[in-house]
Amino acid sequence: MHLSVNRLALPLMLLGAAILQGCGTGPRQHTGAMPAAPASPGYCIGRLAVTAQAPLQFLGGTTQFYWGDIDTWREDAASYRRRVLAARASVDGARVRQLLKPVETLPHHDGVLIVAREEDQQPFDPNVVQVTGFIHRDGTTMRFRKSAVSRLQDVTEQRAREILAASDVSSTPFPPARQAQDGFCVMHGMVKLYPLPGWHEAMRTEGKFMLQGTPYRFSLRTRYLRALSLNALEADNQRLVLAELAGGTPGSPLTEQALHPNASLLTLRTLAGSSKRIVEWRLPASSVSPATPVTFLYVWPESDTLTTGQDAAFTQWLASRPQQSTPLLQIQSVRPAATQARPAPVAEESKAVYRVQLTYQGKQDAGNRHYLISRDGKQVDEGRSDAAGFTRAHNADYDEIWGTKVMNK
Repeated sequence: MHLSVNRLALPLMLLGAAILQGCGTGPRQHTGAMPAAPASPGYCIGRLAVTAQAPLQFLGGTTQFYWGDIDTWREDAASYRRRVLAARASVDGARVRQLLKPVETLPHHDGVLIVAREEDQQPFDPNVVQVTGFIHRDGTTMRFRKSAVSRLQDVTEQRAREILAASDVSSTPFPPARQAQDGFCVMHGMVKLYPLPGWHEAMRTEGKFMLQGTPYRFSLRTRYLRALSLNALEADNQRLVLAELAGGTPGSPLTEQALHPNASLLTLRTLAGSSKRIVEWRLPASSVSPATPVTFLYVWPESDTLTTGQDAAFTQWLASRPQQSTPLLQIQSVRPAATQARPAPVAEESKAVYRVQLTYQGKQDAGNRHYLISRDGKQVDEGRSDAAGFTRAHNADYDEIWGTKVMNK
């Protein structure tokens, strides 16, 4: 018997759940007393300088990079405390998660570090840990998360402390674009880390704006690719996530109408039974350099139904921007400071964890099964599954293709 499993490749998608391992799939509302502020004339998202053409309300943000994921929320101290308590409750005495050490309060700033055994299916996968760090400053909460194989637990914890210590918040809604040269910006804050080879940063920002009194949603996403051949695959991945974000039915196909080389009009079926039009602007990566990411901007009406006048206003707005790749946001690359010294990653560290738990129908035992694990078509591991059916865990990057084959001996 042969069992082939391919659980990790770029098709894991930019924004999947593992968007992975802890970055929610939907935008987050401002939950405290902090009002949403219009965009300033110049600010940065990720390592991109952005100039808004209309007042924008930002709902949330997620950034993925080599060392882990960062989510940010604009909220008050009470909401932050509730968020941390909820995160602790998910591991304190829970049946599906297991604390590996007491929750640690970090000195010199309002930070918390949680180290837990990560769960795939019960029982726990003994090879994988998840480190989660929270920090709250000046009305902004940042959460750092990274999953790692257990032998890298110590270095992952140290990374979390370094990243939280390097986090800062500007007194303005976003730091000026020039500050991006000292690190990279996330929603309402900044993390001062110098990007390294293999950084693979991916960013997502959700928000809304008004057009003649009608609210529209937008989603801006960028990703640095390892190869230009991944441009088309990334477009497919983004659309899969978009369908859920815009309220589409599960598995609902998107129909596409080309507007011009850089834009398409997408139509999907919503859960309410109506159709929703979504405009996609895309700017393919022209180089594998971090200065030229692949960029996507999606705009769609917040309501499932528009009046004839509202629909005409949206159509007119689209027609007035026929040649711009991202008409709502003008994007310019911001190069980081090359002189900034930051710790280099350890040789085995990477963004994601690849692990497999073998299961069989009926009463067949999945333990002690002979398996082979390959990466990009080359064998990297051979062994036998443990009593619960788990293979050994490995560190992997999103655009690698991993597979597991169970041998018949």
